[in-house]
Amino acid sequence: MTMLRATTSGPKRAALLASGVVAAGVLLAACGGGTGTSATTATTSTLPPLPPDVLAYVALAGSGSSVGDGSTLVQVTVSPPPSSVGTPIKVGTYPDAVAVTPNGELALVANYSSDTVTPISLPSGTALPAIEAGSGPAGIAVAPDGKTAYVTDANANTVTPIDLTAMKPETPIAVGGGPQGIAITPDGSKAFVADAGAIIAGQAGGIGHQVTPIDLSTGRALSPITVGNAPIGVAITPDGSTAFVTNLNSESVTPINTASDTAAAPIAMAGGPVAVVVAGNDAWVVNAPATGYPGNNVEPISLATDKVGHGIGLPKGAQNIAVTPDGKTAWVVCLNTNSLVPINLVTKRAGTPIVVPGGPFAIAIANQAKVQPTTGSPTTSVVKPKTTTTKAKTTTTKG
Repeated sequence: MTMLRATTSGPKRAALLASGVVAAGVLLAACGGGTGTSATTATTSTLPPLPPDVLAYVALAGSGSSVGDGSTLVQVTVSPPPSSVGTPIKVGTYPDAVAVTPNGELALVANYSSDTVTPISLPSGTALPAIEAGSGPAGIAVAPDGKTAYVTDANANTVTPIDLTAMKPETPIAVGGGPQGIAITPDGSKAFVADAGAIIAGQAGGIGHQVTPIDLSTGRALSPITVGNAPIGVAITPDGSTAFVTNLNSESVTPINTASDTAAAPIAMAGGPVAVVVAGNDAWVVNAPATGYPGNNVEPISLATDKVGHGIGLPKGAQNIAVTPDGKTAWVVCLNTNSLVPINLVTKRAGTPIVVPGGPFAIAIANQAKVQPTTGSPTTSVVKPKTTTTKAKTTTTKG
């Protein structure tokens, strides 16, 4: 499996808003001569690689009056069609964020109410022993080298590094109040943490308005950057130059220069922006409802001009977004309607939702390579005089 170089964080908006690919391998026998003697030849084949499946890993937080009680993750095959929803995998309570390692071997689920991270072996589809994090894990990102995951602890005001070789937590890093989303630069040098403050019921303190950069080479938090109120989601451009931060209570998105750690002018959004991902020439922002605005849409921000494009309507409860590795489709989880909605990033239109029961809340997407079936032992063909015999063997893999 190969993974898209972007991670997604799962802010607890529910509590706030109450709301057949066929590959054929053909073996051909050689043509015999007219010598009157049978000839025996052995031929083996090398089948071409099959296109990968595209899989969404969706955390289920519970639905209706049970939001926050969920404790499973499901694998959803989103491409090629037909789509399918796999068997739920048990994780911790209130799975709030999902990330996949660059090698595609592990999914990591941050469990808000359990104060743990659940690693899941993707080849086997089984949960491994939970790893302790700080209080209220809310977001998670994996370093580009795949060695360390970084978890935001919303109730502890820290970021916990997790050694993915030893599967153990390391010394927490102090950041601002109520950290939620986190993203890492493509070179692995810095992480940017959205310090949302007390946006969750039961949290102490006020609403936050800063982003904390972390120097990952030293594990040291740098000077905070002032942004809008209740910053939630973070995404970084593929060239690493800009981080986009969604400010839920300011109805805006703030671009940050990652080299100088300075914020540019905020970009106004029509709604409560909760999540963001960068793909192609745009940053794609998921908007929840806000005062005077219906929300439940996705709006693109041009990377070239910082201008906001036309919104794409979504079902109720839009929470989070991830993009397929080919950069052509975004998938949005919609909590209230138990749906996973595709957005064609070329035509900028929404497609037919996939029903995912259980309160889809956070999402990560990765490719899963298909294993090409072998053709078995070398095939032997017997060629008789003045006769050409052709044997064909076709292997079909259901997509």
